[in-house]
Amino acid sequence: MAKEPLTVDAGNVPETLCVGKINLASGPGPLMTLTFTNVRPKAGPLFDSNRIEHESVVRARIVTTLDNLIALRDLLNTSIRQTPASSASSEALNIH
Repeated sequence: MAKEPLTVDAGNVPETLCVGKINLASGPGPLMTLTFTNVRPKAGPLFDSNRIEHESVVRARIVTTLDNLIALRDLLNTSIRQTPASSASSEALNIH
């Protein structure tokens, strides 16, 4: 059996805040695309007239295989089961 390669973060990939809607779409081909958004004020109205108008902005897209999505599901199921119910926010667990 082949040895798993070590994990590195050579590019120091930053965290991206995605506290908004989530979408899952199939394709291209056998791949699946997870799209994450974040709700934030529109810049124009905020700076031009001090008004807050929110919009959902796409912040990340992850394209992966169905096998990786199944592995992600299993990881989340295991992790969420181990989290005490009082510390898990029901709003944070909603998928849109």
